[in-house]
Amino acid sequence: MKYQFRDKKSIERKGRLIKGAILSFIILVLFLTGIVSISGGVFNFLGKPLWRARNAVVDTAGSSAYIVRTKKSVFAENEDLNRRLIEQNLAMTDYQILKSENEELKSLLGRIPKNHSFVLGNVLVRPSQSPYDTLIIDVGTDSGIKEGDKVFANAQIPIGYVSHVYDDSALVSLYSNPGETTEVTISGSNASVELVGRGGGNFEMSVPVELDSSRGTMVLLPGSSSMVIAVMEDVISNPTDPVKKVILRSPVNVQQLKWVQVER
Repeated sequence: MKYQFRDKKSIERKGRLIKGAILSFIILVLFLTGIVSISGGVFNFLGKPLWRARNAVVDTAGSSAYIVRTKKSVFAENEDLNRRLIEQNLAMTDYQILKSENEELKSLLGRIPKNHSFVLGNVLVRPSQSPYDTLIIDVGTDSGIKEGDKVFANAQIPIGYVSHVYDDSALVSLYSNPGETTEVTISGSNASVELVGRGGGNFEMSVPVELDSSRGTMVLLPGSSSMVIAVMEDVISNPTDPVKKVILRSPVNVQQLKWVQVER
């Protein structure tokens, strides 16, 4: 009987412990989830330490996850920022180029004589990239261009002529092409002389010693509206020689040309 009584008390004690554990677990869950936070001062007093512990665990876990995420993604984010910066810089560069081209074209159009019909052409290949003194431009028969059409810089300075034409491009031979001869007149006189190309925008010509050939004298392309094709730079002469050699240069740097005008 004595042992049976002890067993009964032991069973009851275990049952109370189990019930207490279950009740404690339920209360703990209620505390952690915040359900009992509005149930009175006692629950609030007892729950604060548990809630703080829960928040600390959540915050710590979140901070750790952020640190891990940052370490894994910092390189990708940096690459993305660099890419966006490059794209913005390119966009700004494109804007500046378009703005500059727009201003340049407006200036060119403002200098075109009203009694001339010009086609604007973009220079694709300059003399430094093409054989001898030639240009390749982006207009051709589609724009009404034909062989022999005169080509101008700044709509005022004759620099050459179309030697070959294609559908949407043309080859321009410059007057300064080595060996190229062009009939010109000297400003201030009616003398007609032959201008010979030397390449690179340079020319030479032989004239009588008595003919004025001082530095800065302009040489014109014959026509109703004579235009400057070259300017005298130097004179080579011999007192016993009846003629003298004059060195000339184009008023424009053909290596820097971006636009030309073809007269139809």
